[in-house]
Amino acid sequence: MGWTAARLAAGPPGVVVLMYHRIAGDDVFPGVGAGRFRRQMLWLQRHCTLIAPEHLEGSLAGGNRRRPAVLLTFDDGYRDFHDVAFPVLKELQIPALVFLSTAFMDEGGGLWADALRFALMRTQRTHVSLPWPSLAAYPLDTAQRRRHLLGLALAHLKRQPDEERRCLLAALFQVLGFGEEGPGLGRPMMNWAEVRATLPLVRLGGHTHTHPILSRVDPARQEEEIRTCRRRIEEMCGIAPTAFAYPNGQPGDFTEETQRILRRQGFTLAFAASEGLNGAQADRLALRRFSGRADVPQLAWFRGPRHALA
Repeated sequence: MGWTAARLAAGPPGVVVLMYHRIAGDDVFPGVGAGRFRRQMLWLQRHCTLIAPEHLEGSLAGGNRRRPAVLLTFDDGYRDFHDVAFPVLKELQIPALVFLSTAFMDEGGGLWADALRFALMRTQRTHVSLPWPSLAAYPLDTAQRRRHLLGLALAHLKRQPDEERRCLLAALFQVLGFGEEGPGLGRPMMNWAEVRATLPLVRLGGHTHTHPILSRVDPARQEEEIRTCRRRIEEMCGIAPTAFAYPNGQPGDFTEETQRILRRQGFTLAFAASEGLNGAQADRLALRRFSGRADVPQLAWFRGPRHALA
């Protein structure tokens, strides 16, 4: 992999932030895979400087060009972080930043998008009539069609105000043959004991309390979600986080008002899901990230010329 290391070092200075969600995967929920994740970590350790978030500011200013700075981030707080990813990170002594949606540590359960994925992939229905007019009927006779409908449904629901999204989702669960609460997911997220077991190698960040897309709720709800998340992490782990990740994380999913609320609640860094490097001029409340689902050789291209440097 000599050419990949050379390619990585040849890029402009800045910090690569990698974004992970699930590590373990199956036929319903895609993940990076334990083997691929380990290979990535070994490659990154060999060719890069893997930084903790407290070293981000110094790395944004330049850092070591021959060993590019990389920060690992994990969204949501999935249990497979504790079970699969953390043992690798601990063995290799690689720091990471995990963003928690704290309601799931408190109460169990999982994300509505995961419940919808499970419902669509496991429903016994062979076709559905959707509860919104633009996609009134759709066949479910192949896995490919189910995945396609999942993409369409997620895109539609994520654009809706949060209360309307809840109503549409409940109706869709019923159409798919589940109750309006949707299918149970067991315990996909870490509990607080598992979160604490990853400290101090792992740093904790906020990801709201119940994981709404923040621009789809009013400012008072945004503030409550952000404040509650930070408070629960401090209460349960003794750490008041200063880093945050926006749910969904696309440019329209947060606003300037969201950023003002973050500052008011004590957050100094916030991460989006837009691709790109982070340089000295990067907006500290809209830092860019690359998906960690790439194959190992593709990691080298994260610093290539097709990506703008902020």
